Order: sequence, then structure tokens, then C-alpha cells
Amino acid sequence: MTSTANERPPSSWDSETDVIVVGGGFAGLVAAATARGRGSEVIVLEAADEPGGIMRISSGEYWIPNNAYLREAGIEDPRADCLRMMARLSYPTRYDPESPTLGLQDRAFRQISTYYDVAAPAVAELTQIGAMGSVVSDGVTPDGVFNPMGHLEYHAELPENKIEYGRALMADTGGTHGPGQGQQTVDLLVAHGGRAGIDLRTGHVVNRAFANARGEVVGVEAQAGGAAKAIRARKGVIFTSGGFFHNAALRTLLLRGTVWGATAPYTNTGALMTIAEQLGALMENTDSCWWGEMGIEEVLDAQRSDNMAFWLYGDSMVLVNRYGQRVVNEKAHYNERGRIHSAYNASTKQYENNVLFQVYDAAVAGNPEMGVKYPVPFPGESGEHVITGGTWAELAANIDARLAKIAARTGGVKLDERFADRLTDTVTRFNSFAVSGHDDDFFRGDRQAEHGYSVMGLTRGVNRTMYPFASSGPYYAILIGAAGFDTNGGPGINENAQVVGPDQEPIGGFYAAGNCAGSPGHGAYWSGGATLGNALVWAYQAGAHAAGQPDRDAS
Repeated sequence: MTSTANERPPSSWDSETDVIVVGGGFAGLVAAATARGRGSEVIVLEAADEPGGIMRISSGEYWIPNNAYLREAGIEDPRADCLRMMARLSYPTRYDPESPTLGLQDRAFRQISTYYDVAAPAVAELTQIGAMGSVVSDGVTPDGVFNPMGHLEYHAELPENKIEYGRALMADTGGTHGPGQGQQTVDLLVAHGGRAGIDLRTGHVVNRAFANARGEVVGVEAQAGGAAKAIRARKGVIFTSGGFFHNAALRTLLLRGTVWGATAPYTNTGALMTIAEQLGALMENTDSCWWGEMGIEEVLDAQRSDNMAFWLYGDSMVLVNRYGQRVVNEKAHYNERGRIHSAYNASTKQYENNVLFQVYDAAVAGNPEMGVKYPVPFPGESGEHVITGGTWAELAANIDARLAKIAARTGGVKLDERFADRLTDTVTRFNSFAVSGHDDDFFRGDRQAEHGYSVMGLTRGVNRTMYPFASSGPYYAILIGAAGFDTNGGPGINENAQVVGPDQEPIGGFYAAGNCAGSPGHGAYWSGGATLGNALVWAYQAGAHAAGQPDRDAS
């Protein structure tokens, strides 16, 4: 395919190699290791002063269906069923289990099929070349019992999902699934790169790509130390440069509602978006993130946090809108829950869930258990973002006072005048559900995964995810907004991670993987480790395919 616009190569190059990888995060390091393992010379260009990207703060697991550990345990992960689950979650309005392509367009079906087929061999090859061994990510059952096959699948209840445990893997660093594992994984891959002769260059910002007369990508320009350096790629350029969250113009233009913060590093400014458009790429999934939630007041200025409200903490707890009404299953997992903030109200012409309120009682606030509670502070910790009130009316008044202080940042959000009365009704109704054990409105706790992923916390009552609120205060509230790990839209790719044009044909020498690409999962979170799983699979595909290409003429 010939691009519609491109930057022609310079008359001379400052350096050259077989494969250039733009971005030194998890996807970039995997792509580099794969290409190098197949005999190619590789240069990695990382914009930050150190490699790792978002992986540095990740808990470090990746979702690998039909992996060796499942097979060794005698657990079958049928391909047809796994693809059905992936298709159902990624394209719910198109999903047709009787269709040869499950109702998906051809490229989308090839993408999810390739994921299943390639994920386990990719992990095996990374082990074989000495880049990164893998083990089952540690976990517990919903009842808190250690399970050698890891944690429960997020969508274990779906009939298409035949596997409850064992698809989530992590690097064999000697660590555990949790803080620190991501950084250890980065260290492992960087050390391998040093041994393998991968040229890792930090502080190199790429904002320009070069294409030859046939529209094939043959190099990039990198800004480093105040100088522009032209670097040639004989076989291909693989972009793994992260999403565009920290590009305010793109974020405002493309994302619906307000996404308050992200865990993505500040270098994730979407440079590939402009480059890909100039090269004639098909752009897709650009209104999407890997979703979650954050405490709004903590990210108002920084727009970045290492924290994410993975699972809203507490049993005597609800999430309500400015009318005092529940809008979502509070124990749904983060990617599903985060989407509710972008719901548009046709009557008020507003994104009414832009700001929500996590409301809980003193038992939740004072529970001394350690664990994942963010944004609820531990007892004794500073909680300036926490709003309190002795009664529902007092809590409502104090929430409104807090909203008034940040009104210029929220579009003037304030509580409806009936908030306190409706919140009282909401809590009364919720309490009845907690007593019966069944949530008639949002089915909280009906799914097995919600019990394990609601955070152990207080385990009172019929349904461990719910317990009646105390009949008297104090009560507490935190302003909650949509957040993301990063955006996951950009140039569309095929099953080889080649960037494609509107005609679905690949642009020669041009690859993308990780959050800079249009997500092959269409934004669906198949289970824990889906983000890193996508990064690994498509980076592996890009590295393997690029390494197998003939040298391209740079003219």
C-alpha cells in the first residue's frame, strides 16, 4: 500500500539497524527481544530517562490462554470456546456464536484467533531465548484460599468461558503478583537486552517517521540532547510508544466525558497518532481507554496517579450520582465499572455520571484490615479527600461545599436539591438487598468473581459484597471519576501487528503494539492481565514478522 502522505528519507543517516522499536516499555522490550532472538539488530528508542513505561508500576501479569501450565495440569482451554468468550466481550452487538467468524469482521476475527494461537508459543519463545521465563500468577479463591493456579477469571460466569483459573501468568522474577512485580519484569528484560546486544537508547523522543517512494516505513527521526538524529530501519519500525492520555488536545477531542487521571507516564502523548495519519493508517478505537476509577481530587492537577480504584472497597458502600441514585454494580471489575462515567443523559444533555460519590459508613472507614482500599484511606491515614457528615443531610451539604470549591474544574457539578432524601431512599433499598442477599437493581454479588475481587474486607452478612449501612452516622463520601491505565486507540493492525490502511492492507515496515495501537480486543478486558497480554502478543508478532522481512530500499 502507498501512503497518502509521508516524510521522505534524509540523504544520510546518523545510524542504522534492522529493526527500530519506538518505546521501551513492556511491549517494546518484548518486541526487541523477539526480533533480536531471531537474528535482527535492534535499536530501542525510549523517550523517558529510563525504560519501563507503565509497566514499572504494574502488578505484572499477562493473560495467556491455553498456556503450558494449564496443559501440564490437564486443564483444557478449548479454542472455540475461548474465541467465543473473547468475541462476546469485544463485540457484544455483533457476536453470533453460530457464525464462522462469530459475527466479527474478518480482520477482527483473525486478531482474536491469532491471540489465542500465538500467546502460549510467544511465552515459550521468550523463555527459550532467555529473555523472560513465566510462572502462574499467584492468587486466591473467592473464599480467600491460596490457589496454585492463580486467581479467578473476571468473566468466569459466562457460559463461553470454560476456564476459571490459570490463564494469568507473570514473569519468573521470584516476586509475587503485586507492587514491584512490574519493575522486576522490566529489570529482567533490560538485563536480557544488555546480554543480547540490544541497543537501548533513553531520552530519545520520536515524532517523525520516514517512508520510501513505495510508502514503506524505513526509519525515524529522534530528538535527543537537543539534536535531531535520523535512524534507518532496514526491515521495519515497531511503535510501542504508549497511548495519548497526556496529550490534552487529543484527550479532549477523542474521549467522551472527562477522564480525570491515568497511570500512564507523562511521555505517553500520542506521537504515533500524527505519524500514523500522515502515513495513511486506518485509525480505530480512539474513544477508548483501559478503564478504571480514581479519586478526583487527588488527580485534578497531576492528571496521573500510581493508584487505581480496582475494586471499590467495603460492604456498607454504594456509588451514587448527583441525584443520590446508584448507577452501577459497585463490585463490577474496574474496566466495566469505569465505562459508566461516559453515559450520556438525553434529557439533561449532560454526562450525569461524570462525578460520582463513593458513600460508606463508619464500619468500612474504621476496618483495620490491610489490603487494596484506595481511595478509602486506612484508619489513621490522612484523608483530606474524604468528606464526612453525621447525617445524610449533613453529608450532602458538605459534599456540595466541596464541589463548590472545584466547580471551575468540573463544569459546575453540584448535587441535586433532593440528593439527601434520595440517598436516604437509596441506602434503605440497598439495606434490604443486603439483608436478603440479592441486589434486585444491579445484581451485586451474583457473580463468583465479585466475591473474590470485592477486596476481602468486611465479610459480614448473607452476601459478602453487601451489608446494611449503620442506622446513624458518621457517614463518608469520596468524589470518584473515570480514569484509565492509558488510552488504547490508534492505528489499526492486522494479525502480524502490521499497521493497515483504510483498505485493510498493511503499510510496509510499519508495526504497532501495546496501547499506541487500536486495541485488537476493541477495548474489552478479557480478564486480569488483558492489557499486558495484548502488549506481549502483538509485540511478539511485530518483532517476529519484522525480523523475517527483507531489507527495504530507503530511497
